Amino acid sequence: MPGLKELQAAFKHNLLSGDPAFAAQVMGSETLPNELRLAIYQNAYRARLVEALATDYEQLHKLLGDEAFTALAHAYIQAHPSRHFSLRWFGRLLPDYLGYAEQAGSHDWQAELAKLEWSFTEAFDAADAEPLTEMDAAQVPAEAWPGLRLGFHPAVRHLSLWWNTLDRWRAAKHDEAMPEPKPLSQPGACLLWRQGLTTQYRSLSADEALALQTALAGGSFAEICGALAEELQDQEQVPMLAAGYLKSWLASGMLVGLDWT
Repeated sequence: MPGLKELQAAFKHNLLSGDPAFAAQVMGSETLPNELRLAIYQNAYRARLVEALATDYEQLHKLLGDEAFTALAHAYIQAHPSRHFSLRWFGRLLPDYLGYAEQAGSHDWQAELAKLEWSFTEAFDAADAEPLTEMDAAQVPAEAWPGLRLGFHPAVRHLSLWWNTLDRWRAAKHDEAMPEPKPLSQPGACLLWRQGLTTQYRSLSADEALALQTALAGGSFAEICGALAEELQDQEQVPMLAAGYLKSWLASGMLVGLDWT
């Protein structure tokens, strides 16, 4: 007779694959055969996973509808069985499963909406860190500013958008008239972060998105200015514009480190 560990592994395999071999290990009755007993567990297990996905991707669920979302969820469960003890991580691969490709923009609106919703989850669940203030920035010596590098709060997320996803997410969340999905003429950008216990978001101008991407990649203040200088005609505005972005990020509680060593 198999030991407990072997039985547990076989039961798990049955739940994930529907392998009928395990049915011989289950006692049945005239009113409830062993195959039916296992089917009840299988259905309940998958229903819980579908429920978890619907919670993580509430607006995608709303826009797709119950039938289409449930079909998507079952296909995802089959492709990516749960491998973590916490349901918190189960849905993390759904944007990739839907073909999300931020740099190429070759994905459809469903993939981008899934990525946006998961980014909100990541921002909310990110580790805590003490934000800096303008008083902290005032301690940076004037001669050190070119080499200054910024440390961002773990919750900060930058997301390129190729569809009118943010408008559709807002409309779904507030039960407003829903615009049709359409690609943007130029890719947009969305910033997400957490301030206290509240997840914040806003759209970014092309210039701020460039500055933020450079800073998040570890670029110095001089490199941020250099990136902006390649895009702006009025070069005299570049340092003030970069400093303005830094001030805004400080005021939003997004910065937790300033390194000029």
